[in-house]
Amino acid sequence: MLAQRLFPPSRVLPPPRAQAATPRYHPYPPRDNLRTFTSRPQVQHTAEQHGLWYTLRPSVVQQLFQYGIPKQYMTQCRTFAETCLMVRQPALTLMDYIRRSDLSLPPNKFLLYGRNGCGKTLSLIHTTHFLADAGWLLIHLPWAPRWRRNFKEVTPSSTIEGQYNHPLDAVMWLQHFKTQNADLLKSLQLVTQERYTWSRREITEPDAPLGELVDVGISRARYSTDCVLALTSELKRHATEGRCKVAVVVDGINTFYSPKNGVVVGSVDTLANEGQRRESHLPRYLLRKQGWEALDPFVPIPVEDYNDLEMRSAIDYYLDRHWLQNPQAGSDIGRRELAALSAHNPYLLMHVCRPL
Repeated sequence: MLAQRLFPPSRVLPPPRAQAATPRYHPYPPRDNLRTFTSRPQVQHTAEQHGLWYTLRPSVVQQLFQYGIPKQYMTQCRTFAETCLMVRQPALTLMDYIRRSDLSLPPNKFLLYGRNGCGKTLSLIHTTHFLADAGWLLIHLPWAPRWRRNFKEVTPSSTIEGQYNHPLDAVMWLQHFKTQNADLLKSLQLVTQERYTWSRREITEPDAPLGELVDVGISRARYSTDCVLALTSELKRHATEGRCKVAVVVDGINTFYSPKNGVVVGSVDTLANEGQRRESHLPRYLLRKQGWEALDPFVPIPVEDYNDLEMRSAIDYYLDRHWLQNPQAGSDIGRRELAALSAHNPYLLMHVCRPL
């Protein structure tokens, strides 16, 4: 009893309540080497620049990309006060293939494919800049389905029975061609090799500069589609004879071909198909049998979602532009949430980051 009075029983404390662990955010500031300042993709864009951002000069955008850049991406570029593209593997692969192409043989055909929002169009833009920088004449059709679905005017063809022309769209395309290739047409001094009679008074004689042929179509919409046909025929001839290199770049479908000294770069896109035929993004499904046989053989180049390196680079760029205002967006957990919400898809990431 004495021992119990001297040493009272110790009070047993209840076990501490489990407390929720406070998440620890580890912010990743934007990288110092976020950008590459090499603005010439022809000689300076290699695997070392993979995942970095390069800036298109305003003069290049004005000359090459009055059409072709997606509207939502262009709106974002205006908000950021700069036009930047990420150097990604599909464009690097495509540029490497073009560098190693044998131009004495029939043209190689390269086809980008992938799910919606993966960056096929932006890879085409990067490649188009590369081709222009390397001295290729561009036959660029920014979005081929527009000629099939959203045309402005239709008239029966006066030269090919049973076919129809899009004169106003042809005028717009000729203006686009002239803007993209004006400097190159002057330096190459390409001339017409045939005589073209448009009316009793309007004739384009042989040895006339190709620019005159383009101007006829721009000033006279009635003859614009015939001018497009004549222009492509003349370019095929000049390319075959080695006077120039011709690159056909088409987003959505491939339409034109060069016999030699050229390349064809295109993309297949589910949005280019009718609404009831968009179940798969694979070329065989989108091209169908006729399109597959027309393009065969071609080199397929897949465009995938962002990998981890590209995902981090994209978030770093949004942080650099102060587009992500939430302080936790650059943390480890914030980056994982953005990756999960967007599924690493470039287009979805752009939309997810808008309200942040």
